[in-house]
Amino acid sequence: MARIADSHPLPSDPAPGEGGDEKADAQTEATPDLDDLRRMMQGVPGLLDGVDEAPPDPLRPLPQMALTRGRVHEATGRSRRRLAALAAGAAQPEGQVMWLRPAWRIEALYPYGLLDLMPDPGALIIVACPKPVDILWCMEEALHAGCVSLVVAEIVGMPDLRQVRRLHLAAGEGLARNRRGGRVRPAPLGLMLDAERARSQVPGVESRWGLHPVPGPDSLSPVGRWRLERQLARGKPPRDWDILETRLPGGAPGRERG
Repeated sequence: MARIADSHPLPSDPAPGEGGDEKADAQTEATPDLDDLRRMMQGVPGLLDGVDEAPPDPLRPLPQMALTRGRVHEATGRSRRRLAALAAGAAQPEGQVMWLRPAWRIEALYPYGLLDLMPDPGALIIVACPKPVDILWCMEEALHAGCVSLVVAEIVGMPDLRQVRRLHLAAGEGLARNRRGGRVRPAPLGLMLDAERARSQVPGVESRWGLHPVPGPDSLSPVGRWRLERQLARGKPPRDWDILETRLPGGAPGRERG
């Protein structure tokens, strides 16, 4: 070790008058400031896309419900399809809505029943997927393309955390792709619901919402009663609301449960 140190002596500080000040000044001048660095980075296409852009407003199927764009969410409960239809109705003015469902199930969406929940049930793109894996694959591709505002997927079986992570990445890429193209909308997001069970907990979703019918004192009343549950949401605690009706125009008035 001594021989190595002797053969490669460490550099010493230059003595005064030997050019040390000139080297320091040259090094300072060669070091760009933050503004220069930012201008250099802006010259690289796509490097700073979306850095300073505010996130788009969430989708609000109901006044109490907010779905973050570029992410995947879950709807549960006995009225989960109604909740998904409300989300589709809120997203239709911004772009196409795709609804993925299992092809082997005999029940289907009833267009006349959707008239109060979305502006144009006839514009809903319904895709019958032959296999469970096709549902997740179609959802990922549609979100990644960024050409739809909402993808509703009636899943069969529980996806794992890795699959949900892929869907999040696809939705985020679809949002970023539209921004790179100068388009504010559509800002895609995904909504999953179990095709067979009212209660489900898909791991890794951004938020989970439940909608359940509530029996009223007058069973013949045309105004429905529902209970909306915020079961999971990032940065927000679980919460319940009593909903007097869930119709699209004007949103549904809600009253918090005591």
